[in-house]
Amino acid sequence: MNVTVAKSSGFCFGVKNAVTAAQDAVASSNDGKTLVMLGEIVHNKYVVDELVKGGFIICDKAEDCPDNSVVIVRAHGVTPDEIEILKSKNCDIRDMTCPFVSKIHKIVKENAQKGMNIIIAGTKGHPEVTGILGEAEEYGVKCAVIKAPEDLDTLDFPLESAILISQTTFSSDTFKKICQFVKNKIEKYNVFDTICITTESRQKEAASLSEASDSMIVIGSAHSSNTTKLLDICKGRCARTFLVNSGTEVRSLIQNGDILPTDKIGITAGASTPEAIILEVVQQMNEEEKITNQGFDTEFANAVDLIAQVRRGAVVKGTITSADDDYVYVDVHDKSEGRISRKEFDSDPEFDLDKAIADHVEVTVKVRSIKNSDQGKEIILSKNDVESEKGRAEIEEAYKNKTPITVKITRTVKDGVIGSYKGVDIYIHRTQIKTGEVKDLESYVGQTLDILVTKFDTEKGRLRISGSHRIIVSEERRKKSAEIWDNIEEGKHYTGVVRSLVDFGAFIDIGGVDGLVHVSELSWSRNAKPADVLKVGEEVDVYVKSFDKETKKISLGYKKLEDDPYYAIEERMPVGCVVQGTVVRLTKFGAFVQLEPDLDALCHVSQISSRRLEKPEDALSVGQVVQAKVIKIEPEERRISISIKEVAPIDPEIPEEEAAEEASEEAPAETTEE
Repeated sequence: MNVTVAKSSGFCFGVKNAVTAAQDAVASSNDGKTLVMLGEIVHNKYVVDELVKGGFIICDKAEDCPDNSVVIVRAHGVTPDEIEILKSKNCDIRDMTCPFVSKIHKIVKENAQKGMNIIIAGTKGHPEVTGILGEAEEYGVKCAVIKAPEDLDTLDFPLESAILISQTTFSSDTFKKICQFVKNKIEKYNVFDTICITTESRQKEAASLSEASDSMIVIGSAHSSNTTKLLDICKGRCARTFLVNSGTEVRSLIQNGDILPTDKIGITAGASTPEAIILEVVQQMNEEEKITNQGFDTEFANAVDLIAQVRRGAVVKGTITSADDDYVYVDVHDKSEGRISRKEFDSDPEFDLDKAIADHVEVTVKVRSIKNSDQGKEIILSKNDVESEKGRAEIEEAYKNKTPITVKITRTVKDGVIGSYKGVDIYIHRTQIKTGEVKDLESYVGQTLDILVTKFDTEKGRLRISGSHRIIVSEERRKKSAEIWDNIEEGKHYTGVVRSLVDFGAFIDIGGVDGLVHVSELSWSRNAKPADVLKVGEEVDVYVKSFDKETKKISLGYKKLEDDPYYAIEERMPVGCVVQGTVVRLTKFGAFVQLEPDLDALCHVSQISSRRLEKPEDALSVGQVVQAKVIKIEPEERRISISIKEVAPIDPEIPEEEAAEEASEEAPAETTEE
């Protein structure tokens, strides 16, 4: 017997996610809530029975689900109306709709809103098709489900008014024929090939394998759409094609002579078939060969290796045993050890590799490839791939539920940065990093940011994810802003952050709201500029001077009373005390003397000298240090008067001629005796 197993066999991505979510729900406490499958989560009795044993019940309609229950929405998806019913029942909805199906929902809704009619290539009444049609119901457009090109002749609306889409598990060959039929009537951009890429590759592989086989085994349920498509494809190419559900059925085929020892046998499995059943089928064939003493060749042994736990794409657990400069070696319970690139561990500074080797630490890994050679089996593993898949699922969940996740910025790209979440890259445009302008992207590398996932796109088989930190910041500001306006009052103090400086003042963020500190409120110094007092980003204490809720304007104060040069001036410099200062300015009526920074006193020209001065310059010069007596203080007018002459008058020198003249005027008159 020569046996070949299709590489694309078993659970597809969407089904695997849904089943895993259900298994996780069984393992969790769920606070005593009822576990519900909205329709059988997979077309496989074995899987469904196991989940029912774990506590699940099956409800075919949303209205049948108990209130406050945990509801798993299977990969087929449901209508918007059913989601609303579940919400009204306060259910905990675990929406595991396949991303490919969600994409179809979006296409149908967007086009139905435009008034376009909908043509679906698929099976009428199938849960996936029913869910898709639900997206168009409220827009009053016409919908039709077809299975072949000739069905287009029965439509009651023109093709020109419609879009064409396909069920994810529809026959790729048939859809191509339908597309050929409508190519001159439906615009190219209105035709959407929405067949799942996994389904398409599985169908192509099944077609190729069945053409080269004498007998073909399709493992799966007759109720599964993708399984029946595989069956039809294989039957059209291999006369002896059999649908089986278990190893027991295979044994009957061998014992009854339907499958011969000399046959080339091909095996494929539908997307609803768990790996355990595929393994059971292959192992049963092995047992029958031992009984009939025919013996399987190495091709079959390779098939068993592929279908066993350690196979390409499988996620398995193993223990770390050793390492060299290039690889870390892991025992995955196979004949050969698997190996992981050492770079995966070197990039994780928190992982102690030496300790892991000594303790034989268990790790979960993904099998990237398996190759057989003369030296044995080479198994390439990856630890990061497991984290990436888990991270991708969590990111998709966060996208659907609009819940924030925390990413670490790893590098810059054109117009943005890349944030990493469990090995998955997320693009953040520079405008989505913060509310203001971002000038230096490099400064964000190494930082962590909370973001909302704004895009999760799997179109064209390539995952594109984008996120925004700005949305979170803006929402936080909105909440804080509402709180501030609810509680604001004059005189109330806030700790704020300087957002920007302008010629007329500074804008201060007091927690979601910006207020203006006018330049006159920044400093007691009349000549101070905003940049002389504050710096952008600085944290400051401010208080509310006035506000207007209608215009959303707030006037803030910054300068403090105790910093006022005239604060307690009458106590610090009482009238009669002697002070020292520096002449800073001369006018025709006197001299201004600086006693302290920003505190000047006026010495009137009459208070400088014991002589009569024409102008202050006759006795003083700028920069001259003088002593004077405080003779008057007017705090409200912000004036201080001092007298130099009452301490030590500064008398200018008199020219000799003027001195002689003064002396002669002061001398007593001579008397003449007669």
